[in-house]
Amino acid sequence: MEIKEILARIGYIRNKANLSAREVSLRMGMSPQYVAQIESGRIVLNIEKLLQILEICEFPIERFFSSNIDNYNVDNELKTLIESLTADKKKNLIELLKK
Repeated sequence: MEIKEILARIGYIRNKANLSAREVSLRMGMSPQYVAQIESGRIVLNIEKLLQILEICEFPIERFFSSNIDNYNVDNELKTLIESLTADKKKNLIELLKK
């Protein structure tokens, strides 16, 4: 994942949490412009600050780095259901999906 996508995802999760960049910045104990500057690439993001933003936005790190951030919950539920199937039921599902 490139840094541009990481920065875009920060804006995505912040919006999902209904928080402004200013509010997240202040909750981090930083200047009001801090998160906006991160999102625009003017400030270099470090892991500690990323984790702090994820915590403030109550957003799981696994979902943040998933290949499809929008469908993460559906993909995860589907994965869990498939993993719980017996081997025969998995084979039947594969055949059904191939049709």
